[in-house]
Amino acid sequence: MKKHILILCLGLLLGHTLLYAQQSFQNVTTSMGIYGQSGLGHGVGWGDIDNDGDPDLGLSNQEGDGFWFYQNNGNTFANITASGGLSGLGGNKIIIAEVTGDDYNDLLLRTRSGTQYLFESNGDGTFNNITSSAGIYSASIYNIADFDNDGYTDLLSVANDNFSILYNNGNSTFQPAQIISPYESFWGVAVLDYDRDGFMDIYHTTYSTQPNILLHNNGDGTFTNTTFPAGVNYADGAHGLDVGDFNNDGWIDIYLGSYSSLNCALFQNNGDGTFTNVAASTGTSGHHDTRTVAFVDYNNDGWLDIFSSHHDFYSYSNTMLRNNGNNSFTEVAVSLGLSGEFIGDYFGQGWADYNLDGAMDLFAAGHIDKYRLFKNNNCPGSFLNIHLIGIESNPNGIGAQVDVWVSGQRISRNILPDGGFHDNSDLKLHFGLDGAYSADSIIIYWPSGILQKLYETNANQFLTIVEDETTGLGEEINIEHADITVYPNPVISTADIQYTIYSIQYTNLVVYDSFGRKIQTLVDEMQGPGNYTVSWNAEGLPAGVYFYKLTGGKQMASGKMIVR
Repeated sequence: MKKHILILCLGLLLGHTLLYAQQSFQNVTTSMGIYGQSGLGHGVGWGDIDNDGDPDLGLSNQEGDGFWFYQNNGNTFANITASGGLSGLGGNKIIIAEVTGDDYNDLLLRTRSGTQYLFESNGDGTFNNITSSAGIYSASIYNIADFDNDGYTDLLSVANDNFSILYNNGNSTFQPAQIISPYESFWGVAVLDYDRDGFMDIYHTTYSTQPNILLHNNGDGTFTNTTFPAGVNYADGAHGLDVGDFNNDGWIDIYLGSYSSLNCALFQNNGDGTFTNVAASTGTSGHHDTRTVAFVDYNNDGWLDIFSSHHDFYSYSNTMLRNNGNNSFTEVAVSLGLSGEFIGDYFGQGWADYNLDGAMDLFAAGHIDKYRLFKNNNCPGSFLNIHLIGIESNPNGIGAQVDVWVSGQRISRNILPDGGFHDNSDLKLHFGLDGAYSADSIIIYWPSGILQKLYETNANQFLTIVEDETTGLGEEINIEHADITVYPNPVISTADIQYTIYSIQYTNLVVYDSFGRKIQTLVDEMQGPGNYTVSWNAEGLPAGVYFYKLTGGKQMASGKMIVR
């Protein structure tokens, strides 16, 4: 059976080095065209709304009367708030993800008063307000995931003193809210499969001395409160919340920032349904009035570091805790230019590689500096950036775990929207490879249960991997890259696809849309060694992103074509 695996390589961008030069973050906000916001900064959201490969940016203020959206044009950002149909909005939590099944990431915007909006992206920088027709006008969305594993992204709402799920019907509408748990107090809401049973669970913090709550998804539409058995009954007013695998053991851990004490918590997942707070032993506990936290590999060494911001920043500076890879962390914010001497008071943050240079950059919004884009300069090492497209699974692959193996070391990441109250990072996965020239293997655990494997992948690439329904559990895919080019690209009407065959082999060249659906077979025949050119006629096709895949013998190549 033919395999439908697409891997998009956008370029080799960074040189390889094992030397760690001095790191620095540079304020490039105005030079990148981001200015004109009013009020106190609050919400941040990254995501690609036009499928051009780079992340776009949404911002909101605390007062609830300001929202701005910036389209990433590669070398600068353009304010498309008015032209995109997004004027006159407030904002608080910003989520950018594909929830309507139309090929483009949509915009979920919750205001401070609790009003919810859903804007469907048209892919050209404009949006349609479908809040009412989607049936979510009375919701207040705090996070998203596919809770019933039907391949559609559901919405997690906190309203009317209850946690509820609005299940996605798959046609841009949602079922009425189904209550899963009451609440007394809440702040951040994270989704994670903490026990790796294949169903997305929920962990939410409280803005009080009430214990945080862990809700285990039973897989039948019900949830069980497992807070105390799991050992995550933190009750110190957790304002900051993020989840990630800090020790690369394949299990998702939890980091919490306290607003009321020097008592942040790092809950290490024990792999048996329980957690252990290792904040004291790892050096991650001593921060006061923490407002937002994030796991991020800022230096490409393969280990998730922890960035946190603090409201009382005159006494407790912002921190970047560098993961040493041995269950300990070292504070390095001052040397990076990220401490309170330079920036501070942030209530919302989001991380993304906005300039596609292989280093994770930061946008932070707060009361003092308000709105700031920080470019990560001189990031050492090598990297992979992986964009997943689900077919059987939900479109963004939310809940997927991807393990990259390099010289016997696992680097484990999960596609999970941020749990912070005002935070939303790019859903694409970033892997620092610590200077390695290639990854030995990439293993993708899709929410659908499909297991997908790739081998011997060169470093310093941006990969788009489409879920392969035919792969099957445990089946291995060995890949050798073939030479192929497309001109012109973007495609107006027709394009020439040129490729080289090195031996007599059966050659197959197929074009797919961005959902992995076959559009056209261009070549399906035996071919000998030589250079070939095939013309592809895109007339009559909707504008958007398409993929080609060439297979022959052990050769494989794939990439992206943009039809305008």
